[in-house]
Amino acid sequence: MSDKMHPMPYEQLLHWLFTEKKKAGTVFGVPLAPPDDKAEAVMYQGRRLSLPFGPAAGPHTQLAQNIVCAYAAGARYFELKTVQIIDGALLHVDKPCISAKQEGYNVEWSSELTVAAAFEEYAKAWFLIHLLAIEQGDDDGFIFNMSVGYDLNGIRSSKIDGYLETMKDASGTAIWREMILRTLHNLDLLEKVSADDVKRISPLISDSVTLSTMHGCPADEIENIATYLMRDKALHTSVKCNPTLLGYDFVRSALTGAGYDYLQLDEAAFTSDLQFDQAVAMIRRLKEAAAGYGMQFGVKLTNTLPVKSYGGLLPGDSYYVSGSALYPLTINVTAKLGQALGDLVHLSYSGGADESNVADLLRAGIWPITVSTRLLKPGGYKNLTAMASRLRGIKPGPIDTVKLDVLAAQSLEQPAKPATQPVRANPDNRNHDDKRRTCYICNNCIDVCPNRANIGFVFGADKYALHLDALCNECGNCADFCPMSYVPYLDKLTIFDTVEALQNSGNEGLAVLDRAQGDMMVRMDGQTTQTKDETITGQERLDSLLKNVLNENPYLIDANIHAPGKD
Repeated sequence: MSDKMHPMPYEQLLHWLFTEKKKAGTVFGVPLAPPDDKAEAVMYQGRRLSLPFGPAAGPHTQLAQNIVCAYAAGARYFELKTVQIIDGALLHVDKPCISAKQEGYNVEWSSELTVAAAFEEYAKAWFLIHLLAIEQGDDDGFIFNMSVGYDLNGIRSSKIDGYLETMKDASGTAIWREMILRTLHNLDLLEKVSADDVKRISPLISDSVTLSTMHGCPADEIENIATYLMRDKALHTSVKCNPTLLGYDFVRSALTGAGYDYLQLDEAAFTSDLQFDQAVAMIRRLKEAAAGYGMQFGVKLTNTLPVKSYGGLLPGDSYYVSGSALYPLTINVTAKLGQALGDLVHLSYSGGADESNVADLLRAGIWPITVSTRLLKPGGYKNLTAMASRLRGIKPGPIDTVKLDVLAAQSLEQPAKPATQPVRANPDNRNHDDKRRTCYICNNCIDVCPNRANIGFVFGADKYALHLDALCNECGNCADFCPMSYVPYLDKLTIFDTVEALQNSGNEGLAVLDRAQGDMMVRMDGQTTQTKDETITGQERLDSLLKNVLNENPYLIDANIHAPGKD
């Protein structure tokens, strides 16, 4: 196994998406949400937006299929995962890196891909969503919002500058030309998309950006970056602020009152972070500057909160907490800024939004609303559909400080949560019975994986969960939600994209050597053999399953269905 993801080529994604949609009416395993009500669209930062809601910058906006899944589930606003100058092999992320069994925890903060690879994933998602929207008869009112960090020198580097410019106009890139070519070659996969439709897809992927500020980033650095993004790069800009704006005493009291007394805070983070009065003054200056540049400026609330590590939940000395623990903090930061600024600046939201509060947030004029931790729970992307349904029919409007104050007060008055300190799933304690590789009891491992690295597969009267090695970064979230104490990314039958990947893993499964000849490498019952599909050894039922996957679903295996240069 490797904890490095290998993005799927565009044509492989195209085949998977539209073959599955035609067969099952789902997209990467996600049921399609109801179509857009085009009358509900609003204008935001110069673009149409059908619903001001979607995934936050995080694990659900890193790979192309993640973003497409979110769209299929009803999302229309996408805060893409943060890119920074330290990328790819330069960026070390300890694994496991996510645990969402209770509140959310993570130790990763930006894309694990190179900046160039991240751009390609976002471009592929943009193109595929346009195709899906045409097929579904949906509005094209969706927005991709970039996220960058974490210092001005890095953002001005040629690496990040190239990313910003190609996101603003991808027409001159190799991936854009390839997507047009491959889509035209595979028009038979599509029912409503014409060649003209393909050629009309706009290459102007994004002209807006959210600045992600690391804890401790100086106030003048934040202001200089935001100014640069608006003035020099002509980007509508939002600055993401931190919960530490509330001060240590307030945050400690709010967390304890909500049942999170076990979260240990670092007081130094509160003194080194941007202070509330500094933030208000800076926001006023940036708002005025934005008007002079012809740009729109806003504030995103909030980033995650650093807490000290405990109990081996995740590696490292500290974690970032999100989800339910963040809600009373974020809504109170939002209300406090609303009181100080009124409707001077647009406020958007991310911090513990879920089915219980998302409609109230929109009614209070706080939008777009983005979520992450809720999508890491059982239900996964389907939780987006449930939340989106609560937002339909609510017209986004200006900030309502009275409603905001009520929500903030309610978040502190609610009875203490019966929260307990979470415990990390331990792979050493997992059940090793023979059913672990075919278990398909609850669907959790499929739903909680943001990358779709675990997929459901129906074979005859039975269902199986299969693992796709190339899409897995060993985040560990699936293990937290397995009621059988399995570790799905280690225990499930695995499809490998290369023989080398199979050889470097202990998982049972297959890697294709020659698709045309049916040659493959198979590991079953601890034995690794090179064989043809008709001579696979091992358990008879699993033999048939693997053959079926190979023959009926080649897009899961074949990365070069029609590679560039085969014309």
